[in-house]
Amino acid sequence: MSTQSFAYAQVREALTKQITEQQLTGSLPSERELCATFDIARSTLRQALGQLENMGLIYRKNRSGWYVCPRKLKYDPMQHASFLQYTTAQGFQPSTVLLEQKKQKPCKEIATALELDGRASLTSILRVRSVDGRAVVVEDLNFSNKHLPDIEKHDLSLSISMLLKNTYQHHKVLYDISVESCCLFNPIAQHLDTYDGALGLKVTRIVRDQQGTAFEFDREFWRHDALMIENKAKLQF
Repeated sequence: MSTQSFAYAQVREALTKQITEQQLTGSLPSERELCATFDIARSTLRQALGQLENMGLIYRKNRSGWYVCPRKLKYDPMQHASFLQYTTAQGFQPSTVLLEQKKQKPCKEIATALELDGRASLTSILRVRSVDGRAVVVEDLNFSNKHLPDIEKHDLSLSISMLLKNTYQHHKVLYDISVESCCLFNPIAQHLDTYDGALGLKVTRIVRDQQGTAFEFDREFWRHDALMIENKAKLQF
């Protein structure tokens, strides 16, 4: 192992220990201070900080420096529950900003997923959801107007799951879901107060009724450091 590799690994482990033992909270010292503390070059420090960022322990805020990540939201993408319900249950304060709402024709991917023809239309929304004032996910939600008539007349900044249950009587739904790593590019990165190309998680979900008819296609773009995916499904053998 080279001297430089040994140095950044030492810095990474030292900062990890300080963060996990809560000796270091809030904002990190400036890069200049950290270089002086560990007696290393800035390139070596940035290698260590980059790995801590990938580990979900720290994050960069545009034009503000490095910060220790807050505690993570436990998130079950298979749960038919509102963002308000599962965030407040964990002691977070949630908020939502509706960025855009429009009626449009589906792209090929969504038309195929929802089995729509060329005459079909969607109500599509883009919104940002935050916990404790920190933006954590951008949601790109698409609803089949054929299966959810007049959905555009409702306040789509509120809970969609509650709307489906109370207005459209979808008390039980089926999910096709995938989770993959991604890069957060602008403008999504800007909405999440991070930099263009930051590491993220992409959750794609097709929502179906109990008969298997698909009526909703969602893409969620999460900060990778904001959540812990957790599912407590019971397995039978």
